[in-house]
Amino acid sequence: MTDPAVHRPIVIAGAGPVGLYSAFLLVRAGHPVVVLEQHPELAADMRASTFHPATLDLLAQGDLADALVAMGTPAARWQYMVHGTRQRAVFDLSVLSDLTAHPFRLQCEQFRLTRLIVERLRGEPLFDLRLGCTLTGIEDGPDGVTVQARDASGEVAFAGEWLIAADGGRSTIRKALGLRFEGGVFPRTSITLVLDHPFHDREPELLGVNYVWTERAHYSLMRIRDLWRFSYSPDPQQTVEEALSEPVAQAHLQAVFPRRQPYRILQRNYYTLQQRCLDDFRVGRVVFAGDAAHLNSPAGGMGMNSGIHDAHCLVEHLLPVLAGGDERLLDRYARRRRTIAREEVQRLSARNYRWHRETDPERRRAIWQRLQDIVNDPARMREFLLDSSMLRSRQRELEID
Repeated sequence: MTDPAVHRPIVIAGAGPVGLYSAFLLVRAGHPVVVLEQHPELAADMRASTFHPATLDLLAQGDLADALVAMGTPAARWQYMVHGTRQRAVFDLSVLSDLTAHPFRLQCEQFRLTRLIVERLRGEPLFDLRLGCTLTGIEDGPDGVTVQARDASGEVAFAGEWLIAADGGRSTIRKALGLRFEGGVFPRTSITLVLDHPFHDREPELLGVNYVWTERAHYSLMRIRDLWRFSYSPDPQQTVEEALSEPVAQAHLQAVFPRRQPYRILQRNYYTLQQRCLDDFRVGRVVFAGDAAHLNSPAGGMGMNSGIHDAHCLVEHLLPVLAGGDERLLDRYARRRRTIAREEVQRLSARNYRWHRETDPERRRAIWQRLQDIVNDPARMREFLLDSSMLRSRQRELEID
């Protein structure tokens, strides 16, 4: 353990999964942290809801995985389905049991992880969480960083050894430093509904994670305890407001699960899908992680997971620097995680976006044949699932110098 009097705190912008997991790892290693979150409360909406095996293995190192699993729904198998037929392509994560202690996808809201971390750190003198604290400026020097902010009391300042920028896709820090965030926007928005209807009672072939093709549309359906997350894309001519409206939402639900009564929708949200990446994840004493550093399509559930992997890798490199090591170790962090973001996470999630949303019959047939070839060959399924489980990207990260 490090004497906290030796170091100024690490300042962390953002109290989402990436920022709070970074804080958790640093506090466990004996380093003080100040976490600044602009919102007055921790987020409590659905947002990301998939934890992959590689991520659960990391969380288990901090004794977080078992508690999280108890709050969610493990899905050892997931599938593509062609609506109105018995055609299925089922992927079984048990083929990875020799490589992971968690051979399943866990469907669980991301806010349960953030709440769990805050509960574990409650009363810890090294942990300082400031809610309702908006960043207004940064001074990055050779020996430390100073963050200016505004809270209910007025203007405040925080001096730290390093600043971890985990403040999301609209990162204030990234904008304050004038950094380019190269990339673009996917052509179709994602609409997500949350329902408490027992779809699994009516449709016994449903698994915990389902990607469904109808003749002209596509859907995803994911179970989280007694809730279901139902996602679709607006028609090209629709506005987001129209796509979120009650008539349109009900029509999409009825297209997949027809019944006489309307469905009760508990939540509805939309997401603009982007793929972007910083040129460098480190600028002086500011280090970027998660959505502040890179964005990808949510298809396949890799965004939050890769951010948690960023946090683990970042702290792994920051700890020896805090102990007097060469700060260029953080350049290796940046190389490792940027390479993984570009060549693994963005590549695979963009492929998933194309596969999930394809409606052209001929191209769909080609995708379906590829899926069938994979699920009917154990070796190919294992290779495919090494990618989708993010185990391969974790392995590859360690090979990048």
